[in-house]
Amino acid sequence: MLGILQHPNLDPVIFTLWRDAAGEPVLALRWYGLMYVFAFIFVFFAFRWLQKNGYLRMKADDVTTILVYGVVGTFLGGRLGYLLFYQFDRLFLGEGGMSFSDKMWMIVKVHEGGMSFHGGVIGVTIAVLIYSLRRKQNFWNIIDGAAHVVPFGVAMVRIGNFINGELYGRPITDASGNSIYDPDKLPWYAMKFSTDHNDVTAQHRLQEALITEYQKAHPGVALKDIPNTALQPLPVDPGVWEQVSQYFPGRWPSQLVQFACEGMLVLIAIWILRRYLKRPGQLGGAFLALYALFRIPAEMIRQPDSQIDPAHASELGGTAAFLASIHMTMGQFLSVLIFLLGVGMVIVFQFKAFSGREYTPAERRGGFLRNTIKDLPEILGFRKPAKTADDDATESEKPAEPAKESTNPTEEKPEA
Repeated sequence: MLGILQHPNLDPVIFTLWRDAAGEPVLALRWYGLMYVFAFIFVFFAFRWLQKNGYLRMKADDVTTILVYGVVGTFLGGRLGYLLFYQFDRLFLGEGGMSFSDKMWMIVKVHEGGMSFHGGVIGVTIAVLIYSLRRKQNFWNIIDGAAHVVPFGVAMVRIGNFINGELYGRPITDASGNSIYDPDKLPWYAMKFSTDHNDVTAQHRLQEALITEYQKAHPGVALKDIPNTALQPLPVDPGVWEQVSQYFPGRWPSQLVQFACEGMLVLIAIWILRRYLKRPGQLGGAFLALYALFRIPAEMIRQPDSQIDPAHASELGGTAAFLASIHMTMGQFLSVLIFLLGVGMVIVFQFKAFSGREYTPAERRGGFLRNTIKDLPEILGFRKPAKTADDDATESEKPAEPAKESTNPTEEKPEA
């Protein structure tokens, strides 16, 4: 029988630049943040290629500018979306009795986690709208460009979630609906997370073991003097984990499922559909619909956020009660909305060509990897880019000028 999957047990912090008075890392390079870096590097190269083959209708120099807009939109939208969708009760319904200043500080405490994909989509959309209005460029064309790259960003973020041990899946249960703890009775795809805070007994046992290990290594140290960093569940010492893993239930590795489905499968589908969706806006709509189609069932194996878990609506009230009344999680509710929007975009633009001229066959094809490698010196600034027609006109949506009639009476006119 195959053993269950093992979590990589990495320290979420790669290295620390600044710690607070309690020794907690505040300014640090984390695996989660590094995944965003990888995502935006891919965005840059993909946008340069899309611009060069004519699909993305802007100057080469504008690629960096729109990337900056996208970065700001992603982080502001993702953070504010998380606070609005997942912390609504604390911010607006008085849950927890937070002061106004504490609520404001929640916005900047990014190091404590909390980003929303749906909020990021809203943030990027607003950023693209502002950019397109300022630069007088086609909003829908840029949205289609974003559809080429966002799934890769989703995949990278899910890897970050996995390393952090967050957004883990629901417990795997037996026929009676009870969580399974015995590894021999768990399916091969099950995984135990030392960061599992939903099982109070397991986390209590882990904290006791961590305290014992620290006091063994530092004889005479008082409990109150043990730093918080020593009690973090990641990375956990293998010896400690061996003592307490029996108390942790096996769970779905939902981060890996979402990496594969919402990320890589959607990415492949979009790069296939780009050959067939001719009108600006349709590919962006297809991305929203495809993402939602994978996210909605993925929520069935993903553990809901504890503060808005519909299963505890009677205790929590507020947002949890609303979600319980519609029999959805927050992720499913938001995904239904973007699915309807995405399908609407694909259909409307198919029958109403008001989003700009169609993409030509040449623009909808081409070899991304081959051409990117060939143009790498130009992209990195080591070779001067060749001048193109789009360098003279930032918006290639402009209709061609009509041919002027000759004013020379002696000029012969062609026969009809």
